[in-house]
Amino acid sequence: MTPARLVQAVTAEVKEAVKGYKMKAEGQEDKAVSVYAQHILDEDFQDDSYYPLIIVSWQGTEDTDDGAEAIIGLTFGVFGEEGKGEDGKGADGRGTGAWQDLLSIIERVRQRLLIFRKLDNRFRLIMPVKFETIEAQPIPFWFGYGTLRYQVGQPGQHMEEDWYKITEEYIK
Repeated sequence: MTPARLVQAVTAEVKEAVKGYKMKAEGQEDKAVSVYAQHILDEDFQDDSYYPLIIVSWQGTEDTDDGAEAIIGLTFGVFGEEGKGEDGKGADGRGTGAWQDLLSIIERVRQRLLIFRKLDNRFRLIMPVKFETIEAQPIPFWFGYGTLRYQVGQPGQHMEEDWYKITEEYIK
């Protein structure tokens, strides 16, 4: 269960990156960042209390003769009506824009993952990494994305008798 273990390892690092960090959410001034492994448990998106959030998801694994790489996607989401004005501070001219909140949370995670490049003593981050936003944000929700590649173990043909042990790897 290498993909699940990798998602858990990246999720743990992302949680460390945003531990104690609070941001504005709809109806709340100081809400901790929610970090979800693979998906939001309740995906109906009618409840804005999900925000601010980060979703860590496995997007695939690529095997070549040189080894295997797993792709992890990060989705960042924040709430904020600020930033609608030209100066980025909102119509009332106060506070930072939601776009700045989004960039702040992305940068915290980016720096943590670049410092701690080997996770769970088995997954090594492969450069380059990519973090980005989109220009046309669905205000009052703001989104950013990260794409990470990790070197993962690759079974060989010599492991054919014990292949089931790999597929039943215990997940913490």
